[in-house]
Amino acid sequence: PKNKKDCEIRERCIELYEKAFHACRNVLKLDKHAFHADWFKSFYRRNYDALMVKSVYENVKGDVDEVREWLSRLSRGPCSAGTNDHTLKLLPFIGDKIEIDFMHPEKHKEQDIVDAIIRLLFYDKKEMEEIRADPLVRLLISNRPGDYDFSIITAMGVITEGKNGLELEPALKRLKETRGVDTIRADTGTARSLEYNATQIQDAIEEAVGLNKPYGLLGYSQGGPNSLLAESLLLSGSPSQQEKLSLPGSNLVCRQLLFSAANGSMHGPATEAKIHRLIVMCESFFKYQQGYCSRAFIKKTLEVLTNLMDSAAFQKFVAGGGGTFLHSGSRAFWREAQHLSHVPTCVMRGVLEENTTPECLEMISNLLTKVSGSHLHDSQVHVYDAVGRPVYTKNRNAKILEHCEMSGAIQRTHHWSPLKDEVIFVQTSKDIEHGVFLCASDRHVFPWVDVNVRFGIIKYADDAAFGEQNDC
Repeated sequence: PKNKKDCEIRERCIELYEKAFHACRNVLKLDKHAFHADWFKSFYRRNYDALMVKSVYENVKGDVDEVREWLSRLSRGPCSAGTNDHTLKLLPFIGDKIEIDFMHPEKHKEQDIVDAIIRLLFYDKKEMEEIRADPLVRLLISNRPGDYDFSIITAMGVITEGKNGLELEPALKRLKETRGVDTIRADTGTARSLEYNATQIQDAIEEAVGLNKPYGLLGYSQGGPNSLLAESLLLSGSPSQQEKLSLPGSNLVCRQLLFSAANGSMHGPATEAKIHRLIVMCESFFKYQQGYCSRAFIKKTLEVLTNLMDSAAFQKFVAGGGGTFLHSGSRAFWREAQHLSHVPTCVMRGVLEENTTPECLEMISNLLTKVSGSHLHDSQVHVYDAVGRPVYTKNRNAKILEHCEMSGAIQRTHHWSPLKDEVIFVQTSKDIEHGVFLCASDRHVFPWVDVNVRFGIIKYADDAAFGEQNDC
């Protein structure tokens, strides 16, 4: 604000929004399903997107990680040679260049920086314009200081080191330092089945219950269906298992799905079709060669192939992790699933562009576009699949999760956004030039936690000690 009057107006606006937050918290106290209402869901979503912008803005002002460099590279946009008509319609900076020096934010006004972040961060033009016009975003409202009475259980992607993983490590460490939020990494395995990984997440939930804190499930990629299945198994289990989800003071209160693969991926059906064709081609080829080979050679070849396909490693990968990308596999999971109806689900989705695509993902990105007929994906899952509810299964539980889904604006990013040190070995000079892996890691976690605190779903540690919640 330029003067005293502007400051007074700003403070009055924040005061009114704080009253609105307080009213929403009171409504949730009366009815824990109140967030299912369209008006509540819309207000929640606006706050989630506003906190997303605020998180990146604070990273810029505080020079956290390499966010300044990331936004600087992002503002350059894709190479003009590769820009198609569709991209021209969506990119915010073509014909309307962003003149912000993110490396020296002190040179610019607060609102100019906020506006540039919005235009660079969000993909869909309609969503972007709505966020730009929202005063809630422009006010950059913070929650009051203090530790949260909350812990996070993380379940990471199809390739992970489980408990020893480093996904989102800097962001989770900052969350612990600033808000006292503990993180428990589920010891999920690489390319393992949903059932195996869900069992590992249940162990992590048991550990979280032992902390006597409410907890949330954060699932990234395959970790999305893994965490949802863990919840389902507990909810449909014995009373002692159900208690791990609903015990007051150590219960499940919210979910966050990052680029979720819970509805499978077109990579799965496309690969399955190619394997079937390959088997037919191999059969025709070997039938012709049969007359030129000895019986001993043929027998040995068949033994090698049989042993390979019967091996534990092959079965774990194909029947386990590989099966989760098939829509048939996701339907089998969703058909029997059960989930809590009073737990809100936030999602984060992304769409690739030329300058945000890691070079090592270019081939599978183009394959996914080709086999699906749509470019609206992050190289692994499409935006219409990466949601917090079943897309291809319609039942009572699907309705429950549809009511629980709070959504989130589509961002301009790739599927490996939460990763950095884990993928540094595949980084190329082109990736470095575009700053592909210099993403703001805080935005994957902080907005989700802060928005649930704002609406009283997560409480402050001092409030929990007295059994009540004060104003944020």
